[in-house]
Amino acid sequence: MTERRALFVAYGSGHIAKVAPVIRHLQAEGVRCDLLALTLGHKQARRLGLDPRGYRDFLHLVDRDAILARGQQLLAGNSHPDVNDFESQCYLGINYQEWVDAHGEEEAARRWAQGGRRAFLPLQFMGRVIDEFRPHVVVSTASPRSEQAAIEAAVMRAIPSLTMMDLFGLPHDNFLRNKVFADRITVLSDFVKGNLMAAKIGAEHIVVTGCPAYEPLFEPGQAEAGQALRDSLGWNGLTVAMWAGNFEEPGPGVTPATVGTALALDVERRLRAWVEANPQAALLVRYHPAQYHFFPDLGAHPRIYRSVPTQDPLVPQLHASDIVIVQASTVGFEAALIGKRVLSLSWSPTVRNIDFDYGKMGLGESVERPEDLVLCLAGPGRVPDRRVFPPPGRATPRVAAVIHALIGD
Repeated sequence: MTERRALFVAYGSGHIAKVAPVIRHLQAEGVRCDLLALTLGHKQARRLGLDPRGYRDFLHLVDRDAILARGQQLLAGNSHPDVNDFESQCYLGINYQEWVDAHGEEEAARRWAQGGRRAFLPLQFMGRVIDEFRPHVVVSTASPRSEQAAIEAAVMRAIPSLTMMDLFGLPHDNFLRNKVFADRITVLSDFVKGNLMAAKIGAEHIVVTGCPAYEPLFEPGQAEAGQALRDSLGWNGLTVAMWAGNFEEPGPGVTPATVGTALALDVERRLRAWVEANPQAALLVRYHPAQYHFFPDLGAHPRIYRSVPTQDPLVPQLHASDIVIVQASTVGFEAALIGKRVLSLSWSPTVRNIDFDYGKMGLGESVERPEDLVLCLAGPGRVPDRRVFPPPGRATPRVAAVIHALIGD
């Protein structure tokens, strides 16, 4: 019997957390799993004991010298302290060169100026990678760029494919605007399935499994680890707020007072003032893993902890918190799942532009204005709408079963 083989493609720490349990499950069942772990995902994959590949492992598929020269030109301003510079160089060079090869230098420069690396879609390169691995199934999470390119390249080759979704399929979601979808899409809940069907994605492609990324929230010892964190910080008996902030990207309604780090830092200052004025309050600051190094340290305080998200695990910090404050982050959903209060910053241009407000979804409370934030912290909270929650039980074996069905076991 031919060895069954699955190729996983995933970006970032959070997305690796989605695929890692499925990879382990399939490996235990005799499926060979190869993982292309991109950007921050590579370090996280190694931390989880996986054996990932990166762009730098496929230079033999391209013009190595041209790619490295191109990548070096683009590296300034596109590096990250937790991503190997050589990997970034290969990633940037391969993606940009694909534009040059397909559209010419002028159009490539225009695309770079307009969208930067967020506009990449390396369809030809991912096709070569798939041809090298020759998998029986290609699996990704629902990100654009390399992940979507892997799905499209698999569809072009009639190789079964699966996309693991962790979000809600709301009308703003760029995933819904794709022209090509995987053979199967695993989703969080019936709520999400309904949203995808409303976007004209056929029900036969959608399987409600839940998402493996959220399973660690309920693992034995995680709540205890949260309590241990509070103990170590001397925060027992305090009200602990987590600020899980991120950039505001340029777009409609984004002003100099909100763009980039501005809004998040304003929120942090307001929360610091709340801590200073309230001896029973403490603050955990956790910026996005891909962005935290851009945010300045606003100073030490005995009741304020600034997290390094690529080193500090999220789940114990969530368990250590009483209130979690977000813009449009899945951290808010994770907090809701374990019964924490969630405050959604409705005045955030990101929240408004993509209509991603946990208050509207019934999973948290909307904060309409910056000056309302501290007042909301003292509020009573609300019971979340559980219709958005995943079905009971573990998602990992459900997703693995869908993959087995695609392989044709």
